[in-house]
Amino acid sequence: MAMRAGSSLQPLRGAGRIRRTAAESWLLAAAGDRERAATEWDRQGLALLTAGHRWDAVRIPPHLLNPALDRHATPALLRYHLTEARLSGAVFCDPYRPFLYLLVPPGADDDWPRALTAAGAERLGSDHSHTCHVGVPRIDRDRPPGSYWLQPPDSGGRRHVDAARLRDVLHARVHQPESGTP
Repeated sequence: MAMRAGSSLQPLRGAGRIRRTAAESWLLAAAGDRERAATEWDRQGLALLTAGHRWDAVRIPPHLLNPALDRHATPALLRYHLTEARLSGAVFCDPYRPFLYLLVPPGADDDWPRALTAAGAERLGSDHSHTCHVGVPRIDRDRPPGSYWLQPPDSGGRRHVDAARLRDVLHARVHQPESGTP
């Protein structure tokens, strides 16, 4: 993507620039109108993209990653817990709601367990009856204010979070006994 007026993207050279451009292109492929989405990123730092084509999203409150996490968790702490859970792949945070959005392969979570939905882990994708649109931050946003990437998509094969691993982590968290329970 070329630098446009009003863009706050920092100029990169070499491999960093190639990776960022590839990640932006991959994300923009989920836009109904690529130019409009790119302009939204430039002006607002956030673009409305369609889940279900290149990726589905699983939206979770931070406490499902770790009970100690809440809206005040720092980006570093959230990244630490993603690493501890061995959840690599594209993940961004909306600190105001607060939710984490983990991008999984499209359709990989079609059999999403009801127990996880009831616990607050919601699958956002596309099926025959509806389409979900997700506000996705610009690729260079890595801290608040606003939505930001905890783990941006990487052209080196780290684009999607492993949906089965995510399900296992969340299932273990949801069915974990409360502390102090014998």
